[in-house]
Amino acid sequence: MGSQLSAAEVAFADGLRHKWAPGLNAIESFRFNNVESWLTTGTYSWVSASPGSFTLDLRGGSADLTDSLASEISRFSCAAYESLLDSSPPEDAVRSLGWSLVRHYYASFYCAHALMRIAGSSLNHLSGETTSLLNRIGSQYLGASPQIFSGLYQIERTSQNNDIITFRKVSSGNGGSHEDMWSLFLSLLLEVETLVIRSQGQTPGALEAVRISSELRKVLCTNGRANGGWASSVRNAINYRHDYGIWYPYQKRQNTCTELSTRMNRWRPDDPRGLEIGSSTDDLEKFSDICNVISRLLTASLKDIAHRSPKAGKNFVDRYPFKLLRIRSCEV
Repeated sequence: MGSQLSAAEVAFADGLRHKWAPGLNAIESFRFNNVESWLTTGTYSWVSASPGSFTLDLRGGSADLTDSLASEISRFSCAAYESLLDSSPPEDAVRSLGWSLVRHYYASFYCAHALMRIAGSSLNHLSGETTSLLNRIGSQYLGASPQIFSGLYQIERTSQNNDIITFRKVSSGNGGSHEDMWSLFLSLLLEVETLVIRSQGQTPGALEAVRISSELRKVLCTNGRANGGWASSVRNAINYRHDYGIWYPYQKRQNTCTELSTRMNRWRPDDPRGLEIGSSTDDLEKFSDICNVISRLLTASLKDIAHRSPKAGKNFVDRYPFKLLRIRSCEV
């Protein structure tokens, strides 16, 4: 018997479903490893290009992009779950939480990436080799080189037509990818909140989903980090400056560390406190709550995809990320 989703988790997944790439729930295995491989070998036509962006028409090849997004959803979800499953400190060193918290940050980062792709968007680095190929092919369609340069790009779908997508350059990808991702993730949460209320009204589950998402946004913006990058700044403080007294010689008491370690396990789908966020003022507790909530929202959204598969148990979610959890005896 799998773990049961709360009404808020169901409501969030329902809202996110409005943004799915077409046919996402029907994907079983992958023909493309990632979006970049789809760009170099997939089927599409060129619409336009301008400085920092290019637009493609997917008619006849929309399923290929969905396939590549599903592959990345699976990869990021597996990386997130594996990071969490292996994050607990040794029983005889419960105060040794440095690497555990760093793993939790990266799990949050991977979960957010996966949720963006479930929403039919993504943030991808395009290499110089790929952009050179795109410039050669694009010039044949557009009559001039589209002048695409390597860097970090966001996929944007038009609300009017799922077959038209735009790759918009976010940055050169030199050190800002985490902040860029968190900023875009904030926008996704706000959009899903609107979709939840628009599609479900003022039901208790919908209101609770919006409250949790809103609290998550607030915590991500702690200390005036309007781009949502607070968790990234805490990760840097832990990883590079060895702050917070969680590296040897430890400064935090053992019972405090034991309580924090227990809190960090709330990401598991069967933990009744996994969606608690916004009540703590302690940095490391807030940091842990971010991971717990994002991973629970991802698990709920993955369950929704798997549940709506035309073939029960055959969807890529069951075959890859949820299989990993089952192998590791984590109820989902």
